[in-house]
Amino acid sequence: MTINASEHAGLLAVLANGVIPADDTDQGAAVANAGQVLADRIERGVHAKLYVLGIEAAADASQEQFGKPLMQLDQEQVYDVMMALKAYMPGFYKQLRSDVISLYLNAPGVWERIGFPGASAHTGGYPDFDQPQQRSK
Repeated sequence: MTINASEHAGLLAVLANGVIPADDTDQGAAVANAGQVLADRIERGVHAKLYVLGIEAAADASQEQFGKPLMQLDQEQVYDVMMALKAYMPGFYKQLRSDVISLYLNAPGVWERIGFPGASAHTGGYPDFDQPQQRSK
């Protein structure tokens, strides 16, 4: 299936939310506007061929597995499509996960929401690295 470039952002948003779904903490990958950011990268040529092939494979998997467009799948069905992509296009799956995670972890406020205290390289590491971690109060 050939996907129009104008559809990339929406389809990538669905796939990105398959990598980091929304929960009671935040909106998942949507908090980083991952779909649009990745679509913009395609337009600039960053991993363009891999992403276009991956989006097309995801659209095809959605039709084959569920008989409906990717945009109409629920979260569980998106997960199933992601697992099909992992098996069929592992390079795309790996790149998508890497890019989405990077975008998410660079979104403002995410470190605080997930309880990450920040980089420690400048202090020589965390002094309690060998202790069970506890939630801040």
